[in-house]
Amino acid sequence: MLTYKKLGSDADKDAVHEATKGLDKGLFPGAFCFIAPDIAGDDQYCYLKHTDGAGSKVNVAYMATREGFSNDVWKGIAHDSLVMNIDDMAAVGATESFQLTNCIDRNPLIISDEAISKIIDGYSESIEELSDYTKIDMCGGETADTGNNVRTVVVNSDASSRMKRKDVVDASQTSKGNVLIGFSSYGKAKYEKEYNSGVSSNGFTLLTHAILNPSYKKRYPETYDENISDSAYSGKFDLETRIPGTDMTLGTAMLSPTRSYLPLIKKLLKNNIDGIKGIFNCTGGGLTKPIRFGKDVKYVMDDMIDPGPFFRFVYENSKIEPHELYRTFNMGTRLIISCTEEVVESILKDAISFNIEAKRIGRVEQSSEEGVNEVEIIDPISKRVLKYEKIIHDKNSTPKRKVL
Repeated sequence: MLTYKKLGSDADKDAVHEATKGLDKGLFPGAFCFIAPDIAGDDQYCYLKHTDGAGSKVNVAYMATREGFSNDVWKGIAHDSLVMNIDDMAAVGATESFQLTNCIDRNPLIISDEAISKIIDGYSESIEELSDYTKIDMCGGETADTGNNVRTVVVNSDASSRMKRKDVVDASQTSKGNVLIGFSSYGKAKYEKEYNSGVSSNGFTLLTHAILNPSYKKRYPETYDENISDSAYSGKFDLETRIPGTDMTLGTAMLSPTRSYLPLIKKLLKNNIDGIKGIFNCTGGGLTKPIRFGKDVKYVMDDMIDPGPFFRFVYENSKIEPHELYRTFNMGTRLIISCTEEVVESILKDAISFNIEAKRIGRVEQSSEEGVNEVEIIDPISKRVLKYEKIIHDKNSTPKRKVL
């Protein structure tokens, strides 16, 4: 069976967390992303700076354009890179304004000037599309021809913002008794131009090699590392395969722009700030994302949103076990909020106003062992119980046993 780690990636990023464990954790060590003292020196404010990108999704865009798709798909890659930053920052309550830069590294013998132009246009168009909900200033960037280092192209972004410390949503405050609300990653939100498959922009190293057929391995050797040659492109399908229950091909579904939840989160915080204890943007790590937040807690998700047409297709047509699927992909639920019972109905009502499906998917319980956080998911397709756990390192505890 294929796994993300076998293909050279790690959804848990344990090695990264181990390497950075000695670094300063910021003003709110348990928050969803790093929060620094205010760059302007105001003790009432804090400063956020975040870096992320579109990842291996760029290789799907590259192959799609070579197969006849419009170069406009590169605009979606810019959107992905933008949203992967601002949505993580929105998860701690930063929704008002951002400054953005980008860094595009390409192999100029592979990636055309037109593709780069479309990526840059994509940033501008995405900023305009979100302008009713937040202010984003594009502050330039770097485009470098680095063919000796990059096989195709890398599209990364860096975003920063200031916010009042009193408005920070600190996910470490999630505790026993909280309700878990899930929000669908697919469909057509009020502010989206078209139906969204829900795929987002993470896990693509696993997704592409588990779904696309070996012909891509022969035609596009520049899109994979020769060290994973035995597992590369081991699926059955091509980019023109139709996704049952939709008007999408596999190519258009895989290139569906990452949904931004910032407009929704902004409204949720305005109406329910006191009752929201944690916001989890479930990209890297999939539905196990909350496991690093809170202390001695168990996230029980026993009434999940249906994975939707795209992720059902992946579920039914790949060699990826459910345990791996749910720890790598959002499986139809990319945003999870932990909250008090009192604000549940208000949150669900706000989601409806944006045409985003939402429901109570579970609850937070006490973990079975001190120093360990857990996630337990009932797979809505097989009804299997999927269990995950992680030892939480902090100043007051040391690892008791090996992580399972």
